[in-house]
Parts: sequence; C-alpha cells; structure tokens
Amino acid sequence: MKRIIVLVTLMISLTTCLQAQKGNLIIAQCETGTGCKEIITQLNIKEIAQQLKRPDLATAFTEKSILVIENCDFRNENKFTLVQLHTRFGGTGTPKKITDFDIEKYLKEKHCFSMDCSNTTKKISFYINARGEDAFSGNGYFYLNLRAGEAYMPNEAFHQVYGSEAGNIVVDQFLRNGKMEQYMISEGKKYRHSMPIGTNISAIRTDAMNEKRFKEEFKKTGNTRKHLNTNRIETEHAGKDDEGAMIRFWTVRVQNVCLPKGKFDAFGFYNLGYISVDGITYLVTEISGSGFQMKITGITDGSYNFKPTGYQSY
Repeated sequence: MKRIIVLVTLMISLTTCLQAQKGNLIIAQCETGTGCKEIITQLNIKEIAQQLKRPDLATAFTEKSILVIENCDFRNENKFTLVQLHTRFGGTGTPKKITDFDIEKYLKEKHCFSMDCSNTTKKISFYINARGEDAFSGNGYFYLNLRAGEAYMPNEAFHQVYGSEAGNIVVDQFLRNGKMEQYMISEGKKYRHSMPIGTNISAIRTDAMNEKRFKEEFKKTGNTRKHLNTNRIETEHAGKDDEGAMIRFWTVRVQNVCLPKGKFDAFGFYNLGYISVDGITYLVTEISGSGFQMKITGITDGSYNFKPTGYQSY
C-alpha cells in the first residue's frame, strides 16, 4: 500500500511539474498530409512568440488557444482541439508528443526569416471568371512594380482578358495613386482617361484602419493548399466586403517582398497582390465570391516599358 501511495504521489508531482513548465500553453507543429505533433517545452508563450518574431501571438493568446506552427505560418487556434487539428491536417490516431523540438532550427530549415526584400517587379499571370449579366472569363497578366507603387497591364494582356469585347481599341492600363489610368488608341487618335478606384477587400482608408479591419473581420477557415507547383502552403480566409457580400481569398507568406512598415496593401489588378499583417508580407493568390473568381496562375520577375507620348486627356 505504501508503494502505491508513493507511486501515486510521484505521478501527481510529475504531472504538476509538467503543468507548471507548460502552463496552459499547447503548441501544435502541423504539416498538411501528415497531421500535427504536440511540442512539449519549458518556454512560455512570450518566449515562443519572440522566437517566431510575432509578439502579437502572446498578446492575443488565451487559455483556449493552441499555438499552431505550420511551415512559416504561425497562428492562435481557438476553433479546433489538438486532435481535431491533427485530423484536419491528415493525421490519424493520437498526435505524437515531441520534447526535443528545436524551433530556431525549424525556422532556419523552412527559410522563414531569410528575406532578401528585393521587391523586384513581378509579372503576375491570372485567370478571371465573372458570372451573371456581364459574364466573361479569360486569362491575362499584369506587372506589379512595388518600388514605383504601380501596376501595369499592357494592351496584349487586356485583349487576352476581354477577347472580342475589347474590339479594335488599343488599351494600356495603369493602377497608381488610387486611380486607374487608361491610355487608348482609337481610329489613330490617342486618349488618356483617369478614374478613381476602390477595392473589394477594404475601402481606401488609412493603412492602419485597413489592417485592423482585416485582422478583426477576415478569419482563416482552416482550409489550406499548395501554392502553385511548390511546397509552400496557402491559407484560405473569409469575410465580407464593404457591401456586405461574402468573399473568400487565399494568401501565402513570401520571402522576397517586404512592404514598408505601416503599409497594409500593394494590390495590382483585380486585388491580386500583397498585404502586410503584423509586419509579415503575404501574396493574395485568389479572391472569389458570389459570381466572380480571380486567381493567380503564375508569378515571375519581369519588366515593362511604356511611353505615354502624344496622349491627350479627356
């Protein structure tokens, strides 16, 4: 009997010790197709958040939160349990526990912070499908010049998107300074037209307001997928636009683009481009809703040259 009491006492002491080391912190390292592993560590949430360079994770952490580490995507999960997460990521059985997980080594192997921030001009190929009264679909491309703060769609891409509806008019388009500028040639005459633009995700307010609204209203759905033909993982979000319509979009973290501090978005045509959340830059790869879908089909470095000589404003 004394031995049993001693064993029970030891078990209680050990459990209490582990709980004291971890507190309420549960860390899940997840991989699509294999499930999740529970990381056992003596570090607290503030120390982990510091290693991940995401102090906001510690601020928003609650007793019901699970800190999810998925490649270079880190988030607090409050919707699912550890077992449910394990299943959603393709795992079976009980999540394995890891006591020797080296977070710094993991981040280095995943190249999470090896950013060159070159911000080179990107050539973004896309597919668009609009349904309803003004239905059309097509493939096209545009250039996103992050350094100049503009996006450019050449005439060739414009005709690819709109097909026969484009007619015989030559149209080169720019997005910059909150406006769309169109350079058109019709019947031998050159015209320039400028008009203000908005976005589906957020109205043009301050960057701080737009980021705050994004974080509060656009939630991750738990759905993930591979980014194009790479092993990088895209994440789906859902929320409502300014008119109250539901929209879904996909993002993937990037290492070769860094938006300036305080800058929330750098969109190109059809709101495809980049956003920055908590200082981390993501590529918006798809936006869809009732009656429309815009999706990136390829992205490379590129360059363009357009001379607006001889165009008259109207």
